[in-house]
Amino acid sequence: MKIKLIVTLLLTLCTFSQSAFAAFILNGTRFIYDEGRKNISFEISNESKYTYGGQVWIDNVLLPKEDVAFVPMPSFFKVDGGQKQVVRIMKITDKLPKDKESIFWLNVQEIPPVNKDRNNVMVVAVNTQVKLLYRPTSIIKGRENAESKMTLKKDGSSYFLHNPTPYYFAVTELKVNGKAALLSKELSNNLGMISPKSSTLLSGVKLAPSSKVIIGAIDDYGALNTYEVK
Repeated sequence: MKIKLIVTLLLTLCTFSQSAFAAFILNGTRFIYDEGRKNISFEISNESKYTYGGQVWIDNVLLPKEDVAFVPMPSFFKVDGGQKQVVRIMKITDKLPKDKESIFWLNVQEIPPVNKDRNNVMVVAVNTQVKLLYRPTSIIKGRENAESKMTLKKDGSSYFLHNPTPYYFAVTELKVNGKAALLSKELSNNLGMISPKSSTLLSGVKLAPSSKVIIGAIDDYGALNTYEVK
């Protein structure tokens, strides 16, 4: 009975798998909006052979939900298979901090064509979400390799990764004495978005005063750089 059920499930997954993929690909994994710019732009490529609709919007992370800081243009569009759509983002507020970065989520939602084959094709509408960072003029020049300024702080038996800078960091790797640390899902998420002038508890990571800690962090261009934290 179990074998028959497993075979049935496998056949069902095989039937649906070919159409379950993302049609839209963005030309970046994060976007930086420097103060003083009228707008920034990014490209959406339709990797499928079909015409898709799309919707773009920006979610606040720290601001009240009803506040609007950025406007995408266009917010709705249609793009043919194999073609690209350029979307511009314009800042429409002067209320953002002048001494540190502000972070937002940029969302790109696929709107797939009507499924005419209802028998064996599953249509999946994928939402892509990436970081949008606003960087005020006063801190633009100090961003390169700012991750090197992070330090370890000890409080009792606990260790914290401290970010004294005005920048957001995305740490994706942590090694202790040359070995990759086993990170919980919660800690991975916290390290993936370290706020300015904050400390992140390294919960579950075994450290000692003599430990050599190396982090891997993603820079503005999506490259992974490594730094020793002391």
